[in-house]
This record gives sequence, structure tokens and C-alpha cells, in this order.
Amino acid sequence: MHLDNNGSAQSGKIASRLVKAALGTALLFGIGGTAMAQNMVVRSTGPSASSYPAGKKMADDAKVTLKAQDQVTILTKSGTRVLKGPGTYSLAASAGSATSASGRLSSFINNRGSSRARTGAVRSAVSAAVETPSNPNLWFLDVTKGGKFCVADPEKLIVWRPDYTGSATASIVQPGNGNVTEIEWRTGSALKAWPNDVLPVTDGAKYRLLGSKVSQSVEVNFVVLQNPPADLADAASVLIENGCTSQLDLLVDKLDGNGGQETDQG
Repeated sequence: MHLDNNGSAQSGKIASRLVKAALGTALLFGIGGTAMAQNMVVRSTGPSASSYPAGKKMADDAKVTLKAQDQVTILTKSGTRVLKGPGTYSLAASAGSATSASGRLSSFINNRGSSRARTGAVRSAVSAAVETPSNPNLWFLDVTKGGKFCVADPEKLIVWRPDYTGSATASIVQPGNGNVTEIEWRTGSALKAWPNDVLPVTDGAKYRLLGSKVSQSVEVNFVVLQNPPADLADAASVLIENGCTSQLDLLVDKLDGNGGQETDQG
């Protein structure tokens, strides 16, 4: 059968589509037909921590073998699962849950700053004296935490303080030249917009922060994300990949506090 140039081009396009479809199927199910990993380690301590580092992904039928003193927190489709050694666990045991942790924490992950930051009143002083405040947003910069900090929206960075029973200030020092910029919170306000007009939020920028109600200063190293994560799994992956440990700890703690924690003890 004879094919002209147009016919050959059309055949090539069809073949290309078939190859892409086959590749997509292989990525989704794997070469052997097994579904892609649905679980990811987000915290690991103990003798086996090197075998289950943060960021390690595992399929639903994977088994986790732990020694005494081991504790591994795994992000699943339904929330977090904490495994404590010694013992061997199958991740398939919780694979059928229909509750979505990502849906429960959608605002915590996706709200990257708003006009509400200018008011910032969140709780009364009476309740603050009883319970320890928790950072309400993954992208709010905690004035007490140092290290790498992943920034989802450089134009809307918010600084959060845990103690808002009175007014307070924070000094932001530029390590290169020692210049100091101060921000101020009113009584009852926990949130303050970062002073972008004088201190641009850029990738790799370092600043030292000292709050008036904080015992010691901390150094923050900004990591500006080009593509901010839209869901829970992506958020955990991005934080692990960029070394934003304080935010990863906050994310895991928030999951535990929202009923996402299921503990298996050996």
C-alpha cells in the first residue's frame, strides 16, 4: 500500500500518541503493573531512620520493618500513620480509608496570605494563657523558628508570633550590612506583613530575627518556590526537598491534631 507524505505524517502522529499513552500507563502502574506509591515518609527517628528517610515513597502493599526505639510517620491518602517498633507493618492495612486529610487541611496549605493579616486578632488573652498557640498557616513565618523557610508568595509573606497577649516588636537584621528594620504587633494581634518595601523576599536571602518576647534570635534563609504546592502530598514533598524542616514539622503536627494520626505499636 502506498502512503504519500501526508499519510506518513498522520501515521507518525498516531504512533506518537500511542507511545505517550503507553508511557503514561507505565508511570501510573509501573512496569510490573503495580500502582504507583501512595505513601511517603515525613518523619523518622531511631535506629532505622536511614532506611526510611523523609521523602521516601512506598506503594500500598509495602512492608515496614522497625527495630526497638524506631518511630516512622507516614503520609497516606487518608492522613498520617505512625509506626512504632519493633515490628513489621503492612501499609495495605490503612489503604482503604476514604477520608481525605488533604481536604481537611486545604486552607492551611492553600491560603498564602490575605488582607486579614492586617488585623490579625485570633484569640483572646484569656484563652492564650490556657493553651499554647499554634501557627495557623503553613506559609506564615514563625518569628521563633530559624533555618530554611519555603515561601509560597513573596509578595504576601506574613510574620506570626506565638505570644500575642500584649504589643511586641521584632528586629529584622540584614547579615551583610547589619541594617535593622523593626516591625510591630498591636495587643491581641499575631500577624504582621513582612516589610517588602525595604526587605525584598528573594530566593536565598538571609535575615536574622529577634522578637521582643523571644529568648534568642534566629536566622532565616528564604527558599522562594516557583510552583507552590496545591495539595498535601506536594506540600510535604516540596518541604522535604528544600530542607524546610520547621514547616514540615508544623505540617505533620497539624495532621496529627486534625485526627489524621493512626498509631501502630509493635
